Amino acid sequence: MGWVEAIGVLYHLNNLRLGAALGSTERAGHDDQLQRAVQAMASRMNTEMVMAEMGQIGLSEPALKVLTSMKNHWDGLTVFVHHPWVPMDNNAAERDIRTPVIGRKNFYGSSSLWSGQLAVTMYSLFMTAKLWSLNPRTWLTAYLQACAERAGQAPSDVSAFLPWAMDAKQLAAMRAFPAGAAQYTVGQHGSQSFDTS
Repeated sequence: MGWVEAIGVLYHLNNLRLGAALGSTERAGHDDQLQRAVQAMASRMNTEMVMAEMGQIGLSEPALKVLTSMKNHWDGLTVFVHHPWVPMDNNAAERDIRTPVIGRKNFYGSSSLWSGQLAVTMYSLFMTAKLWSLNPRTWLTAYLQACAERAGQAPSDVSAFLPWAMDAKQLAAMRAFPAGAAQYTVGQHGSQSFDTS
């Protein structure tokens, strides 16, 4: 099995582990399989490095460079094994920053410090809303309404707008779409659609 296939097996085993209920024997079994697969990969990496150094196998320079990098960063690459809540890669983060990066390119930056700071703040707020599955329009409308009620000033206590400080009822309200509002959704692979029903 090649390295790419072996990494694919790790993704598969990790997905099985994450799909099983916490504390279940099924999850424990998948966790054990994953740990054994990671240990086997570490052994293979070390063996191939030693054999390459001794001239017993011929590795191309790029392949040796990849193995060396993998060995040097092994602890970071395998954090997900003992901390299942940590993703195996940063693909989701890279997808999430794509919109601001393309936006910045399309509108040629912000042209002033304050507008750049506003853009960064808004992107941060919208990503927080996305992580908590909040409707950004509902959340922002509620926040701006609170500002309007205070004569244009920010609320002195913003905890009512922090998703981690909300109770289940508040979270449900912030996840809802206003009646008659168009629902904008982004699909798994970046496809975009509006639903006005």
